[in-house]
Amino acid sequence: MFFINDLKHMINTEIIILFLIISGILIFITSNDLKRKNYHRDYKIVRTTGIVYGILALAAAAAIYI
Repeated sequence: MFFINDLKHMINTEIIILFLIISGILIFITSNDLKRKNYHRDYKIVRTTGIVYGILALAAAAAIYI
């Protein structure tokens, strides 16, 4: 519980927005470009990384506003 309280002071909305932007770029732009070039393994890795970044950003937003 102390760790979450410390994170609330370090994380602000700009960082959350940055993570969401990176997540969107990874999911929609980079992964689709890799899929068109037939790099299916890299496509899956990039898409999974984008999803993880999005989940981290949403979890950080939930931790701040709770």
